[in-house]
Amino acid sequence: MRISNRFLYYQLVKDLGANSEKLFRLNSQISSARKLDKPSEDPLGLAKVLVNRSELSAFDQFQKSITLASGWLTRTESIASSSDDLLTRASELATQMASSTQNAATRAGAAEEIKGLREELLGLANSRYGNKYLFGGTMTQTPPFQNADAALMQDEVDTVAADAAEAVANLGGAAAAGDRYINSTDGNIYQYDGAAWQVSVAAAEGISAAVGDDIRVYADGRWSSIYGGNSASFSVQIGKNDTVEINLPGDEIFMNPSGSAIGTLMKLEKAMRDNDQQGIQDLLGDIEDASVVLNNKLAKVGAVMNRLDTTKSVIRQAAVENQAVTSEIEDLDYADAITKLQNQQTIYQAALQSASMITGMSLVDYMS
Repeated sequence: MRISNRFLYYQLVKDLGANSEKLFRLNSQISSARKLDKPSEDPLGLAKVLVNRSELSAFDQFQKSITLASGWLTRTESIASSSDDLLTRASELATQMASSTQNAATRAGAAEEIKGLREELLGLANSRYGNKYLFGGTMTQTPPFQNADAALMQDEVDTVAADAAEAVANLGGAAAAGDRYINSTDGNIYQYDGAAWQVSVAAAEGISAAVGDDIRVYADGRWSSIYGGNSASFSVQIGKNDTVEINLPGDEIFMNPSGSAIGTLMKLEKAMRDNDQQGIQDLLGDIEDASVVLNNKLAKVGAVMNRLDTTKSVIRQAAVENQAVTSEIEDLDYADAITKLQNQQTIYQAALQSASMITGMSLVDYMS
């Protein structure tokens, strides 16, 4: 077959260009450490890489959420444990002061220590993690608890109402002698004497009273709970379809109807100041109940922390496996790539030499 010089030069340039392109591509792969430069080289593989990268980004966010949740719960666990220690000391004091060998002076002294324990407990209940209050429910920017003076604490009341009619309705039946309610309109505490409602305690700044498991305090012309948070919980996402609640609202851990740590210490301090031996004795069970609540919450926190640890390990392993698959698809095998580059360089040099020999021929070469 006759080959024209034009076709010969065209083929030489084409082959050299192809060899140059292979060299360039191998060099580019070695420089970038990736064997995929564009989607057309491996469409399915690159699609898998993009999915894996999206998953790795999600794993990273889940791990950050787990770190936040773990820190929050660790702080909560520490506070609950410290609070239980305070209750243990309060129980020791209450046991001592319930003895008939004690007197008004010793009980007044013990009341001062109970006051210190209560204020320390209040400080723990108003703790923050970062810039957020731990125990305000979803109200994390304001202190959840306010202080109240146990020395100004009044006898327990049955309900809060705008008037006597509403008070009777709240009581669920006719008023009986000794029933008490806080009038939310004028702020006075009323007591039923068997015939009519009489003002028992006039509204005054700083007075407080227990209403069931709640402690109300009168300040700035109105009665309000010493707990200013809410009962809502919030969650963090630790997996694609997995969330955990990380907060304990203050009314759930410190003013729980099953055992109110703050309310019990308020009542205990008052009983000691009043030299009320029987009242102190009666509160021993309430202290134990409050301790049980704290320990139950500690168990709940511990269970969530275990779950976080397990999930963190699973995510870490999944991320490693994901990265391995991604690496297998797109990462370059340096040894193989350099070997290919050396071979391609040899081929390229041979092609250049061959082209030089062919293009250097003329009719003179065939004359004898």
